Amino acid sequence: MAEQLTGTVVAEKYRLDSLLRSGEVGDFYRGRHLFMDKPVTLKVLPRALALDENIRDQFTAEARSATALSNPYILAANDFGANKDESHYVVYEGFDGEPLKNSIGIGGQFSVQRATAIARQIAEALNTAHENGFIHGSLTPDSILVSNTTDSASVKVFDFEPADTGRNPDRDERSPVNVAYLAPENFSGLSLVDGRSDIYSLGIIFYQMLAGEVPFRGETPTDVMLKHAEDEVPALREHRRDVSQPLEAVIRKALAKDPDARHQTAAEFAEDLDKAVAGTASSGSFWKTAVGVVAAIGLLAAALIYATSSKQTIPLTQLQPDANGLPVQPINPATGAEEQNLISMPGSIPGSMTEGDIVSQPPQTLPGGDSYNPWATGAPPPGAPVPTYIPPGGNQVYIDPNTGSPFMPNDSGVILVPVPANTDTQAKPSPTPKTPAANTNTQTAPPANTAVRPPADKPTQPAANTTGPPATVPRKSAPAKRADNKSKPPVE
Repeated sequence: MAEQLTGTVVAEKYRLDSLLRSGEVGDFYRGRHLFMDKPVTLKVLPRALALDENIRDQFTAEARSATALSNPYILAANDFGANKDESHYVVYEGFDGEPLKNSIGIGGQFSVQRATAIARQIAEALNTAHENGFIHGSLTPDSILVSNTTDSASVKVFDFEPADTGRNPDRDERSPVNVAYLAPENFSGLSLVDGRSDIYSLGIIFYQMLAGEVPFRGETPTDVMLKHAEDEVPALREHRRDVSQPLEAVIRKALAKDPDARHQTAAEFAEDLDKAVAGTASSGSFWKTAVGVVAAIGLLAAALIYATSSKQTIPLTQLQPDANGLPVQPINPATGAEEQNLISMPGSIPGSMTEGDIVSQPPQTLPGGDSYNPWATGAPPPGAPVPTYIPPGGNQVYIDPNTGSPFMPNDSGVILVPVPANTDTQAKPSPTPKTPAANTNTQTAPPANTAVRPPADKPTQPAANTTGPPATVPRKSAPAKRADNKSKPPVE
């Protein structure tokens, strides 16, 4: 029938160029308006079918209703009428696209983005049709036109029919290809076909775009119908790994066996689809950011490793051994163990105090404390070298009267007598110098300003005779000095 109508002119102005889809009530053709020279789409009811009054009335009702549907994703109807040969036709807008069946399942899997965009537009077309009292009833890739661009998708759905609550058509005689997209209630006869059946068909088409094949297949239409009613939908992850869990959940809900468990409207399906896509995009952006951060850290670490390795010092190649050097025994690190052992063992160090020495010491003579005096006992403290001990008071010096005092050198007849140290802590007035009497052997101290003390650091020399008592050395009186620092002659 299609081959006979291809190339014919309908209503003397529309030429039928190619068949798009064959249907139960009329066939769709791609054609052209001869007078306006623009593409059109036509649905033609052949004369053989138009002879049936019921089919003719149904076709006319669909044509009148199609003009009321206005949606960017629905193929709009512009005109309808009858030919002289009693055939009927409906004129739709022209569209530069191909049926979805030409690419789905043949060109492989669609990208997630393209498949989602097509499913979203189909859902909007179904929502408009359902709200205006239309259902599709047999939604398949044959009744969906898609633009042939790869970066974007533009969809046109056609062949809607008015909803009939009393209509429950028998689908058993359909081919396995068409049965693969129908909801289970189409075969049971227990429930009416409504808009939720179209949502089930949309779920099958969406699944096929992502997986590359329909979920239920069989050798006969009966095998396919039983799988629709009994088998679970195979997981999409068996076919690909880039489909998110939220997106697969939307498809599974649309393919529920019970119509009450599906999306109740096409608008609900579109809303869940948008949420799934938004969740996938946010998750993808998070992981992209995480991967970017990890990559940046890795590049920075590699740069630091390269910089440090290229400038590191290799002792074997840069340090030369000293030919005149001597080996040095390494010193073990100081731990303080030896010192601690010595402290805990009194008397272990030569000359140190034993426990008995510590107990026998009188109060305020033990080390420690502010009033400690190690020489308070009159004896050397423990540990002091006895042979070099000098008792308090200093050494006793015996002067030989024949040799004179070694501490009073004779300087031009003047004997310098040292002034003894003042042991009295109270201040006293300086004595007034007096002129010594004549022919006296007593020694008179010179004025304070003429006294010359021997250096404190001179060692004491013992006298030759250290056994006898000390002798009294007669000394000559020093002449008194004038105010002009000249010495007076001694008095005879």
